Amino acid sequence: MENKTPIIRMDGLGKAFTGSQGTVRALEDISLEIMPGEIFGIIGLSGAGKSTLVRCMNYLEVPTEGEVYYDGKPLSEMQDAELRKVRQSMGMIFQQFNLLAQRTVLGNICFPMEIAGTPREEAKARARELLKLVGLEDRENAYPAQLSGGQKQRVAIARAIATNPKVLLCDEATSALDPNTTKAILQLLKEINQSMGITVVIITHEMAVIEAVCDRVAIIDKSHIAEIGEVSRVFAEPKSKIGRQLILGDAAEKVEFGTGRLFRIIFDGLASSEPVISNVVLACKVPVNIMYAATRDIKGKAAGQMIIELPDHEPDIERVLQYLDRAKVPYEEVGKNEL
Repeated sequence: MENKTPIIRMDGLGKAFTGSQGTVRALEDISLEIMPGEIFGIIGLSGAGKSTLVRCMNYLEVPTEGEVYYDGKPLSEMQDAELRKVRQSMGMIFQQFNLLAQRTVLGNICFPMEIAGTPREEAKARARELLKLVGLEDRENAYPAQLSGGQKQRVAIARAIATNPKVLLCDEATSALDPNTTKAILQLLKEINQSMGITVVIITHEMAVIEAVCDRVAIIDKSHIAEIGEVSRVFAEPKSKIGRQLILGDAAEKVEFGTGRLFRIIFDGLASSEPVISNVVLACKVPVNIMYAATRDIKGKAAGQMIIELPDHEPDIERVLQYLDRAKVPYEEVGKNEL
């Protein structure tokens, strides 16, 4: 992936909106690269600037400063016709589906192909192929009002990839769905990414969405990028305050500790089935008190961290730390309790 040209690159991007209340800066000094074929997540709290960021990617919002490059070409230098082609090669799905109520499922999927000038019968054949891909081949004559939320989003995905885009932009695409439907839609996006090679950009405020499918993640906070990296790395050791808040929550601050020494164990790629703490207890014959844990399974690897308490007895602690060193489990001492 390192040798490829980014399919989307943002360099020093800023966006300000001016209204009756004055100027609001939605984005400031955003620089990031999205590589071809990856699933890239952008996460942040409400109002952080996520939706503005994704709309700048295809120039639905024109940045106030900085540049967006698509396949190495700056969007600011493109004429309208070239910009339209770029937008056609970036499919987009939204939280509210945005289907046309007066058109059938088949008609909705054909719509972008009609705009692109695809012959009618060819468009219908392509739409039926896509309905099979998203598991709705028996609903082509249904109208959006007759579909569940998950079915509507499947139609929206089929419509978004109808013109064979290189990139699929997903703006809070699962926010209106229940957890099981969300899981199914994310699995569908993963299959489309793998089978069609489409680069997927997922904008969300939900950590579970990022951990389920994304390769890399950018955390956006108050119009800036707080941190960016591989999902397993960011989850294992969030460097920013907002990253720790999103990943760990505030549970760590509420822990009431005992009277031993505290160590933070960092999980950044061990097999998630490996029982690290059990092994420590069995191998070292030292009681371990788990004070706090925030670990997740990301693609079969453990990511996150755990705070453990060890008895304040130097030989015991030495044995445990030597074991963690041999097992290549990163750790750091985070304090001693005097309760």
